[in-house]
Amino acid sequence: MEILREKLSLLPDKPGVYLMKDASGQIIYVGKAKLLKNRVRSYFTGSHNGKTQLMISLI
Repeated sequence: MEILREKLSLLPDKPGVYLMKDASGQIIYVGKAKLLKNRVRSYFTGSHNGKTQLMISLI
């Protein structure tokens, strides 16, 4: 969890595009956000629907 916090802290507070990759490095999702840091952080906090939970479990 500490590694995740460290990586999140490196993300900019700006618009951007992000890639979610599985353990083998294959891209499983491409997204865009007005505030990149907040959007990526949101995947790892709170509750999500089944599709999002599955994607997060593959990261």
